[in-house]
Amino acid sequence: MALSDYIKSKKKYVYIVAFTLIAFACLWAFIYASIITNSFKNKISSQTYQNKEANIENLLVTETKDGKKLWELYAETGKYSDVNNIVFLEDLIGNFYDDDKVKASFKADKGTYNSTNKNIILSDNVILVYDDGTNITTERLEYKGKNEDIVAVGNVRIEKPDEAIIIGSKAILKGDFSDFHIEGRTKTHFYM
Repeated sequence: MALSDYIKSKKKYVYIVAFTLIAFACLWAFIYASIITNSFKNKISSQTYQNKEANIENLLVTETKDGKKLWELYAETGKYSDVNNIVFLEDLIGNFYDDDKVKASFKADKGTYNSTNKNIILSDNVILVYDDGTNITTERLEYKGKNEDIVAVGNVRIEKPDEAIIIGSKAILKGDFSDFHIEGRTKTHFYM
């Protein structure tokens, strides 16, 4: 074998090895890039589907238990965010029920509804009227469920028709709307 043939075969061998190494490097880079891209796509898609928001008009929400309506609320507008599963509501009215009968009706400028724990928080010009005519105005009212106390906070005014007007900073209302009590400083006016 001549020196020139030996050099040609060595060059061929070097080219084959170099080509093979380059091919493996390209294949490895392609696979690694695919792994990184899939990981990135998964992160983007999970973030895309997590932080959803929706603006809603003329929203009606109702909660029932054992086929009986517990409460319903209607809002002119709402904005839902799945970050905390909360709907932010504006211009809302609604009713609380007991045995399919309205026990109390409410109105508020703003409110929230938490779809996870079913809490309703009303704020700004809140008015709650019991079926016996008792009406309550407050800055904020929180309803946590039929068997839980309802809390009214901020400039609470309770008027029992032909009996009394009670003014205080906080009131605890029974969840079944049968009774209430005032906490803190109060002022009471009796009708005579």
